[in-house]
Amino acid sequence: METMKSIKNKKLYYYYIGWTIFILATGSVVSYLFQGSRLFSSFSYYLKFASFGWAYGFAFWFGNGIIGRYAEKKLDRSKNPKKTTIIGISLLLIYGIIISVSLPYIFDRFIWDMAKEDIFLDVLIKSLMVMFLDSVLIAIYYSTQLSNHWMKSIRKNDELKRENLQAKYEVLKNKVNPHFLFNSLNTLSSVIERKPELGSDFVKKLSDIYRYVLEQSDKELVPLDVEMKFVEDYIFLSKIRFGNALTFRSNMPANTNIQVVPLGLQTLIENAIKHNIISDDMPLQIEVGILDDFIVVKNNIQKKNIIMPDRKPHGLENLKNRYTYHTDLLIEIRESDEFFTVSLPIIKTKSHELLDY
Repeated sequence: METMKSIKNKKLYYYYIGWTIFILATGSVVSYLFQGSRLFSSFSYYLKFASFGWAYGFAFWFGNGIIGRYAEKKLDRSKNPKKTTIIGISLLLIYGIIISVSLPYIFDRFIWDMAKEDIFLDVLIKSLMVMFLDSVLIAIYYSTQLSNHWMKSIRKNDELKRENLQAKYEVLKNKVNPHFLFNSLNTLSSVIERKPELGSDFVKKLSDIYRYVLEQSDKELVPLDVEMKFVEDYIFLSKIRFGNALTFRSNMPANTNIQVVPLGLQTLIENAIKHNIISDDMPLQIEVGILDDFIVVKNNIQKKNIIMPDRKPHGLENLKNRYTYHTDLLIEIRESDEFFTVSLPIIKTKSHELLDY
């Protein structure tokens, strides 16, 4: 059975063979149109004049191919299609002008031994004809490329929409589950026994958390300050369980136009609590703030020796998919010996509708 590499090499081989035959044949036909049957008067005469068309064909094939690959890979059309198109067309036109002028001059002067007084006019006519044809081919090429890019963008956008909806569904499904409610009720039972005065506050915070979670079923983004209110309620319930062994510090600015995906910050904080030891001897410290264009969630690392299987298979990948739908910036994850840090890209809007929360 052929390997993928051998299949690729075979396709590449046929690609080069096909184009080589096409250029040789086209060069011969064009030369015949100008020279007639005289083209085949001798093999040396045939090579002398047919090689002009071949030189044009191979020069434009290899040169335009290199420029096209450079524009696609180095400039990245997906991030800046306008800039990529302008630079790509400019490079192709400049290269076309150089080839269109230099090849006729080289053949007229050194191969065909044309009189010097005739070279200028001959080069001018041939270069104008070739540049016209080259411009038409460039226009067709980039029209096709832009059309393909547009179709790919539509398909990618539809795919991201589906992933975003699926991600939101998974988040809600994993948040509103019996385990979350069961653990909360166990904590409430303990609170009522130890500190009855906190019972009413606990119930209110728990109610607010569930109401917030349920309200996000049709929301793609929420204001940062609204999400932080939800995070603070979650921290309130967690601190009742862990006491001073859990510390939380927020450096978030107030009244910003920043938006976040619902439950994103809470997911990171929940992961920190779930995967690390929290005790009076080994307190867990969680910090949230803004650095450059990112919201940064950071905690010290003191991993548990035994971690229960994660019931949320999507986890950080789920969060990445949700942010991919709204911004080109990627979520950054860094882990050192001391700290685990996740940076969420800032999503800004001119205005937003606050949730009634």
